[in-house]
Amino acid sequence: MSTPVQVNLRPLIGAALLFAAAATAAGQCAALDLPRDGWVSWQVPAVDGAPAWCCFGDWRDTDQKGICQLDEKDYGYGNRGRDDSATAVRIYARFEAGTLKKLRALDNACPVNAASTIKPLENISADDSARWIAKLVVPRTTEKRSAENRLNGDALAALAMHRGNVARDSLTNIARKDASIENRKDALFWATQVRGVEGIDIVSPSLFDDPEAKVREHAAFALSQSQKKTARSVAPLLIRAATTDRETKVRSQSWFWLAQSKAPETESAIRAALPKETESRVREQAVFALSQLPPDRAAPALVAIAEDRSLVREERKRAIFWLGQMKSDQAVTYLDKILSAKAAN
Repeated sequence: MSTPVQVNLRPLIGAALLFAAAATAAGQCAALDLPRDGWVSWQVPAVDGAPAWCCFGDWRDTDQKGICQLDEKDYGYGNRGRDDSATAVRIYARFEAGTLKKLRALDNACPVNAASTIKPLENISADDSARWIAKLVVPRTTEKRSAENRLNGDALAALAMHRGNVARDSLTNIARKDASIENRKDALFWATQVRGVEGIDIVSPSLFDDPEAKVREHAAFALSQSQKKTARSVAPLLIRAATTDRETKVRSQSWFWLAQSKAPETESAIRAALPKETESRVREQAVFALSQLPPDRAAPALVAIAEDRSLVREERKRAIFWLGQMKSDQAVTYLDKILSAKAAN
């Protein structure tokens, strides 16, 4: 007879109970008259500069929005133009047997359709809405895609869209203190995507203070994606992380995201850091980062690395390799020069 296998289900049961309790509590909020079943929606003021979200992928053309089918697949969030902004956001929530199953935050002007009637709620304040949504965010048991993780992510996106200090403080608390790495990462991302300069202020401490390298790396990414990075330069923050973080991957990725941000300091910062960086992997990634700049900047930057005899041979060879991958007249001219010199010898 085979020996029965004992499995400790307590962590999984505990996480499931947390999720169920949070989702069920969605139907027990005094400030919101929430249904036991079906769709409900309410409108709140959007944070300044909030994107005019509709369903990503539903644009028919540049002049007409498609209709968000709320009951169908989970679309991402998007807007027609990067400068489109919303003054109000409408929250859509669907319940089954008193449990929240789906949550979306869209521009109030985004057209939607659902299989059942959407019950409108009136006179819901942004603060009450933000408090309710913040309570939906529960610890995650896995990084994999799941209904629990999807609801957490949508809740954090919705929270970021709300105007007011309650939404800001709730998002900040999750970004900096939540027990789940994935929750902290999502909070960082939505803060910079939605809350402008304020979002940069929320995210910046995590770039240096979070104990997890994955979160610090994600903070670098989030900062590089902010639409307000020129209003409050993120370049010094990324350069500091690239030169001081204790983890090689965080330093490497900080260089990459600095280049992706197209900050004017990129070339000089990498040139200054290469001789001081002790890890070859980071130096290699820093050279690669230069290749990600626009061609009119990448080519001269890589030529300068290739010509700098104070650098180790491997970095110079790596610069030449990336020049060979570019469609740039300057790169071709330099490579022809090298080949001609080699042929002459």
